Order: sequence, then structure tokens, then C-alpha cells
Amino acid sequence: MKSHVVSLFAATLALACAIALSPASPAQGAVTLEVLNPRGEIVPPPTLAPAPGVADLAGKKIGIYWNHKAGGNLFLDVIEKLLKEKYPTAILSRYEGPFDLGEAMAAKVSREADAFIYGVGD
Repeated sequence: MKSHVVSLFAATLALACAIALSPASPAQGAVTLEVLNPRGEIVPPPTLAPAPGVADLAGKKIGIYWNHKAGGNLFLDVIEKLLKEKYPTAILSRYEGPFDLGEAMAAKVSREADAFIYGVGD
């Protein structure tokens, strides 16, 4: 398949060069070639602006999510310890699950937490 695409591309390019390099008669006028992407246009998915940050974590509910990647739990343990030291009135809740939170978990965390930390490992 790849060789057919390369051959087709080469043939198209050769034809375009031959047309572009051949002298145009005054009756024909200028020649314009349009080069198209064979994959077509790829429309990017819609994007969302990030949520505004929380000014102060004191007294806030902070959700901490671990996606079961190796070492991520150790990293989040340290983050939790540092947050408890700096914001003793903050309430920390741990969540865990697969890489993709999914709609149900995202809705649960958004109801229960004012701020959210998503930790990875590796």
C-alpha cells in the first residue's frame, strides 16, 4: 500500500512539475496548482479553559487521586504529608482508580473536593 501511495505521489509530482515548467502560451495565462493533504483536514477537538486556581487551601477539601501507576502512591503520600503540615485545617481525601477517571468518579470528586491533585507514577 505504501509503495502505491509513493508511486501515486511521485507521478502526481512529476505531472505537476511538467505542467509548471512548460511554457504557458499567452492564451492560457498563469497556471496555479493547489497541493492538498491526502489525509484531509483534521478538526481539533474542542478545548476547555482550566478552572481557576484556589487562592488558599486552608480549610478546603482537597482530593488526591492515584491512578495505580507504580510509585505514584509514594509521591502522593509525601504530597499529603506536606499539605497537612502547611494547611492543618485542610481536609484531604484519597481516591484511586484507572488512568481515566471516568464520568462517575470525576463527578464524585468535583462534588466532594474544592481542589484536586491527580498523581501519576513511573
